[in-house]
This record gives sequence, structure tokens and C-alpha cells, in this order.
Amino acid sequence: MLRFVTISLMYVFVFLTPVWASDVALVIGNRNYQKASWMYDAERVLNTTGKLRNSGYSVVSGRDLSTIQTRDALNRFVNRLGNADRAVIILSGHFVHSASETWFLPVDASQPNQISTNYEGLSLQTILDLAAAKPGGAAVFLGTFPRAIQTAPGIEPGIGALNIPQGVFVVTGKPDDIAFTVQRNFLVAGVGFVDALAAAPESVKGQGFVSNIGALLPAEAPSAPDDGSADDGYWQAVRDLNTEAAVRSYLQAFPRGAHASQAQIRLDALAARSPEDEAKAKEAALGLSRNERRKVQENLSLLGYDTRGVDGIFGRGTRTAIASWQSDRGFVATGYLKRQQINRLTRQASLRAEELAAEAQRKQRELEAADRAFWHASGAEAGTERGLHRYLNRYPDGLFADVAQIRLNAIEEGKRQNVGDQERTIWDYAETQDSIDGYNVYLARFPQGAFADEAKARLKKLEDKAAKRAATEAAKQEEISLNLNRFGRILVEQQLAALGFDSGAPDGKFDKDSRRAIRRFQRARGFPVTGFLTRQTVVRLIAESG
Repeated sequence: MLRFVTISLMYVFVFLTPVWASDVALVIGNRNYQKASWMYDAERVLNTTGKLRNSGYSVVSGRDLSTIQTRDALNRFVNRLGNADRAVIILSGHFVHSASETWFLPVDASQPNQISTNYEGLSLQTILDLAAAKPGGAAVFLGTFPRAIQTAPGIEPGIGALNIPQGVFVVTGKPDDIAFTVQRNFLVAGVGFVDALAAAPESVKGQGFVSNIGALLPAEAPSAPDDGSADDGYWQAVRDLNTEAAVRSYLQAFPRGAHASQAQIRLDALAARSPEDEAKAKEAALGLSRNERRKVQENLSLLGYDTRGVDGIFGRGTRTAIASWQSDRGFVATGYLKRQQINRLTRQASLRAEELAAEAQRKQRELEAADRAFWHASGAEAGTERGLHRYLNRYPDGLFADVAQIRLNAIEEGKRQNVGDQERTIWDYAETQDSIDGYNVYLARFPQGAFADEAKARLKKLEDKAAKRAATEAAKQEEISLNLNRFGRILVEQQLAALGFDSGAPDGKFDKDSRRAIRRFQRARGFPVTGFLTRQTVVRLIAESG
């Protein structure tokens, strides 16, 4: 499938004029990893540097680069990129990916997780965005094959789904095949991407801007055609690009050309598109997957923009959230995203997630300190009945809630042995009913009875529950709408446990231990405490999963 991008008049001339321009290449081959299996043959891509230089490329290269060395190489490449007409990037070694991003690893990378990869790894999205500055003249080659590497949950070995900008050609394959095909197939004068790819070894696959319009080397200068082929060739390139700038450049070059009338019709159609149509078309060209759209919604929600769901469907709620975010960041508020905006949103959400995780740890320590202090000050630690009730009233899911309830049960059983038959019978009835009416009946009959404190405590609990019934039911329905399968529920339980909220055995069954863990998490994060998974709760759990 052909993918194209809006470009200037100068870009069209690249295909029509045999000019050997200043080109730039970045070549990194990482073989000897310190904390992962060696990537054999990865260094072979460095064999391409000689031919690249002989072909007019300014080459930045390196073997077995560390994190610092990789950043230095990338900076030197970027400094040369601005004046180049073509850009070639060749990376060979270990790659890892999350649901939305892929990273190339330096040889000193630690066990990759969702935090460390952002600091140690080289983001492929950053590489692709750099390549997008040279549309039609940018090729990215990625060499790798399955080798053992230990990763944290949420990170997988290998190259994930790539969001390739328009005009960028991406090639993947085994390192030795990449080295071979760059030298023998792609660095040949006038050989386009399609033809070079067709002659490549079997492991080599291409995606993105797969078109013979693009080439790593221009063709030999032909004699000037006099049969209209320049006109036809120019028009074919313009049709492929399908941008207002490209059509105008054709009309300037061939005002009376064979395709001038077609060009004017196409120019009128392109000019008639509204800004919203333009924005919509640009987002559609990104080809965002359902998971990528979910990630956008998660990031917006994390930053405080309500998308009214995290389902991968960009409805009215998501469009409104996108427009609000764009407006707050100084962008034109179209409600449709560009690649650069998605990248910025991702970075902002990542930073916010780190801030929230640090804030959550601090708040959790404060809550636990207050919990322990009240356990002592309330008299609960000493085992008094009133103190235990006071503690459970303030900390129903507190650190000592289980201990408090066990002690109260023992106190109640002791009283049961010492009260009269009538009071015991009425209390047993109230406990069986476990209702507001039942406990009121007991208190009316025995206002100073042995179980009066217990009755008042349970009454308050039931009244609080009744007051929150609407919110709890809404949260319950929201959890149902999330449609979590058993595996998803297990992941929730594991994440709760990882954050210090014991949910019992991670079996995917939301029992009383799981509900209490959810309530504890919600209380610690300042959310409405329902014990059910709301979208807000899930988004925060995901954010803290790094």
C-alpha cells in the first residue's frame, strides 16, 4: 500500500532532477549485550558504511553502543539531518515493545520495563518522526531475530506494531540479510524501493512508503525526453502525493501540460476541503489500531480529560476531550490528532504517571501512619469495645480491620453468655435480619443493652451504605460495562497486590478480599470508595503499572 505526505515543490523535483545531494545515514550494530543474549551478526550492518560513504552519505555509525553513546550518535545524526535530502537509518540488535511503542536497546540496558525503556532505549517512534522530515527520501532498516531477553510485565521482546509516518519506508529482517540487501539491492543508482525489496532475501519485509518513487540513490542523468514523458512522470508523482502543494507545483512546471485540466479540477477539490476535513484525513492516514486508540483515551483520562470510555472508539466524548487537550496545549482544537500530538500526549501522560506514582506512595505512607496512630489513640490497640468500634468506623478497611473485627466477635460472644434469654433472642433476631429496622428494635428495647454499641455501629454502617447506594450501583454497572475477562481480573488483582493492596489469591474472582483491596486503593487515591472498578480506577491502575 502506498503512503504519501504533503511536500513542497522542491520535493517533487527530487524525482525529476538527477541531483546528488547531501545525504545522511545512522548505522548502529549492537551484538555484545551485557544483560541479554548476544545478537549474533548484528554488527554486520556496519559493513554498509563504506558503500554509504562512497555513495555520498555522511555516516554516523557505532558498534556495541551504550545508552550515552547511543544518544550522542543520535544527536550527531540529527545535527546533519537538516541539510540532507535523503536519510537512511540502520539499527541492528535487540528490540522490545509495549502495546503502543517499540525501543531499540543499547548494550548496557537493564531488564526492560515500561519506565527504564524510556530512559535507556531509543524510541522507534522518535526515529520514525525524524525520518518523516525527509518524506519519500527516508528509509529505516531494522535488523533482529528472536534471542533470549528478560523483560518486565507489559514489555515484550521484538518489534511491535509501528506507526509509520507518511513518506517513510521501513524494512525489517535478519541482521545479515539487512546488511546484504542494503549494499546489493538498495544502494544501486535509480533502483526504487519496490524493485530493491523484490530482489531482497526472504526475511526482508517492507512497510510504509513502499514505492519506486523513493530510492536511496538517484538515477543516472537521462537525455532530455521530447515525448512528454517528463510531463507524464511529474503528473504520476503528483497523483501519488495528492496534495495541494504538489498539484500547484505541476501547474507551475507545466502550465499547458497534458494534465493541466485534470490538475485544476483536483486543485479545486483539494482547496474545497474544510480544516476539519484536513485534520480528519491526516488522522485517518495514521491508521491507528484499536489498542492505539485505547492508549490515547487512557492518556487523556490520566491527564484529566474525560473521554467517556476507554474502548478504542473515538466518539463524541473522546473528540471533545482531544479538542480540550489541544486547546490547553496551544494547538488548533480540531478534535483530530496528528502524530506529533500523539507523541506529545504520550510523553505528558508518562510524566504524569510518574508524578502520580510518587504522590501515591507519599500519600499511602501518610495514610498508614494515620491509621496506626488512630489504632493506638482510639483505644482499639488496648482492646476496648468502644475503641474497636471507633477504629472500624474510621478505617473499615484499615491495616488492623481484621484484628479489630476478631476482637469484637470475641467480646460479643462473651456478652452472649452473660445476658438474659430475652435480650439474647432479640439481638440474635437483629443480627439475622441485619437491617436498620432490626437494630432499631433492639435499641428501643435495650437502649443500654450489652450489644448497644455494636447495634449503633452496624446501624451507622447500614445507613452509610444506603446513602452511597446510588453511587455504588453506578460503579457496579460501570464495572460490568468494562467487560473484563478472567485474565483481565487477574491482572487487576496482581497490580493491586504489587501496589501493596492485598487482594488474596489472584484467581480472577472478585471476592470480599478483592473488593476490600479495590476500596483501599480508591480511598488512598482519593476516588469515590465503592469497591467496584470504574474507568477512573482502571486508568490509574494502568498508569501505576510501570
